Parts: sequence; C-alpha cells; structure tokens
Amino acid sequence: MVGIDTVTLTLSNSEFAILEPARFTPNALKVLRAEPRDMGMNKYFDAKRNPTKQETAKFGYLPYLTLYRALRSGGLVTELRIQFSAPKLVQGNNFDELAASDFNRVCQRLLDALAFYQIRVRGGVDGLANAHVAVAHYSKNFVLDNLMTARQAVLELQKCDVNGWRDVSKTDYINNGHGYKTHSKYHELAFYDKLAEYRKAKRGQPTFDKDTQMQLDLFGDPATRERFDVLRMEVRLGNAKAIKQALDQAGVQLETLNFKSIFSRDISRAVLVWHLQDLYSRYPKITETTAKSTIELFSELYVQNSERQLSSILVALGLRAINEQAGQREMKDIVGPKGRQALLRLAKRTNRQLQYRSEQAEVFELLDTQLDRFEPIHLADFEK
Repeated sequence: MVGIDTVTLTLSNSEFAILEPARFTPNALKVLRAEPRDMGMNKYFDAKRNPTKQETAKFGYLPYLTLYRALRSGGLVTELRIQFSAPKLVQGNNFDELAASDFNRVCQRLLDALAFYQIRVRGGVDGLANAHVAVAHYSKNFVLDNLMTARQAVLELQKCDVNGWRDVSKTDYINNGHGYKTHSKYHELAFYDKLAEYRKAKRGQPTFDKDTQMQLDLFGDPATRERFDVLRMEVRLGNAKAIKQALDQAGVQLETLNFKSIFSRDISRAVLVWHLQDLYSRYPKITETTAKSTIELFSELYVQNSERQLSSILVALGLRAINEQAGQREMKDIVGPKGRQALLRLAKRTNRQLQYRSEQAEVFELLDTQLDRFEPIHLADFEK
C-alpha cells in the first residue's frame, strides 16, 4: 500500500491554461495581469476555485485550486496550487488506502477533474506526475482488534513528551481522548479516532480536525461487522522544507520532489515508522511497568538500579503516578510555562538514568506490527 492522503501540487504559469477565468473568485484574469502595485503590502494576490455542491454531485470529488501571483526575489511568479485527497479521487472516501498501482488512476482522475474545471495541463498525466509537491500528508489506519479502544490508544500516546519546539493541540483536543495532535508551523503528527470523527460529522458536532472529514457511509449501515475501532495516524507536512526534513529523518534521499517520487510504499512507510519511533522515544518507559502496586515497582527499581540515588527513583515513581491519572498534557497545564522545562528535564533524566526491564507498551506494539505489515485497509474488509 501507499500511505498518502492529502497532497498539494504546484504548476508554474507555463504548465497550465485556464479556459474559464471567470469561474475563479476573484476572476483569474485579475491575478494573471496583476502588477506589484496591485498586490498590497505582502506582494501577493490570489484567486480560489472550489467545487460547488452541484459540481460535486455531477462529477464526484473535485480538488481545491488556488491561483496566485507573488513578487519573489527573482521577480513575479504565477503558479496554480492543486489540493486534493488522493484516496477520495479514486475511492470516493479517505478511509480506503491506496496501492502503488493506483498512481496512474489518481493522476488521470485529477486530470479529468481539472478538465471539468476547464483547465488544461501541459503534458497531461505526465505533467501532473512530475508536478512539484508543496504539501504531503502521509497516513495509516490501524484496526484495533485487541479490544483496545481508540480513546484508550490516544490517552496512552499523549503520555509522550514531545519536542520543545512542538506544541500539543488544545483547541482541537475534544471528547476526552478522541484526538491528539502535536504540531509546529509546518509539521503535524496527529492521532485520532476515525469512527468518532464520522459520528460527529453525521450529528453536525465540532470535530477534532476539520481538514480530515470522512465519508464513510458504510459505518452507519447495519450490514457492517461487530463493533471495532480504527485509529488514524497522520504526518502532515506543510511545505517543501518540512517534506525534505521528514524524508531526511526517515533516511530517504530524493533528487526531485515531485508527485511521482513521493507516491511510494517505501517512503510513506519510512516516514510513518520514523515518526512513531521518535514519539516512542519520548514515552515515559516507567509507565510500561507490569508491577501491581507502587511499592512493588519501587522495590523492582531499587533492585535494578542499586547505583542510582534514591531521589531519582522517587522522582520516577511520582511522574508515573501523575501520568497514570492525567498524562503529560495536564501536568504541563498545572505547572504552567515556567514549570514545563523542569518537568522535561526530570523526565529525560529518569528515562536516561534508570533502567527498567519491561515489555513495549501495548499501543506501540500494535502500531509497530501493522506498520511492519503495511497492508491496505478497506471498507469492504468490515462488511458482513
């Protein structure tokens, strides 16, 4: 499979032609003819072309377009950005996961959608395949078939202490554990309950992430199997620099950052694996203990770390006790900005200094296993 969802491609002015500029808002001709004096203080001017309900009903899923003209160091630049969900183009939903063999279908469907918009692309399918990638969201659905709920999985994942340059989503963190997201300006790592997102969308309630709306009619159908939970993992890379950094971290080297090159099983899996391993490296290992009581854990730590100061063991026990009840997020809320760095230092020190023989946390073991197989998940898998 290829674990990829949302993609934004960029075409330069010479690579496309807009046959009906009046369909953009404002008229695309205003953008194409704009001079620096027309662009305001930011020296940027754009027009949007989004699908209407009538167009979607007639054609099916359609991409979102942004035509922009900007003043850069090299002069005026005019480009067309094409944002779309690759699975929705060919499957009609973003739950069914794609295979490498779907690439030509995705490109052809995208080309047909642009033709519906009365936009021609130089080179056709090949032109789209070689288009520059501005945004890429790598993703994977995990079936929780071990009686673990998505909420339990998310609550466990949120115990991880993320990098200082990332923040934890608060405004989007809803329903006591259905979604968890760490983010910087152009990078997000998100975990959320796919089914909870669907049910909220059906009821018109606020959702964990407005960019990840689902179209899963089968989940509301009584013909589906017994209850199961699906946890979604997404690595959202918001510009070319973030994409290249993620590829470097995953040990991937690409000569050109185009659609064809990033649509890869090996690359998507490598990016997801690296991010999960990085998150696990920040998981407080002491919480993996199978000790039945605090005193039993204290005894085990004391025996396994006879050279360590007693204070280090007591700090580890305290952090574990609070983690069990609240997690890192709530601890940071309590101590405020000044206390967060102290918590981070304590957690790193105990993780580094203390050894504790234990098994990997169940949620990470489950995700690791399914990433290792990296098999596609489809709605049909859950039909009776």
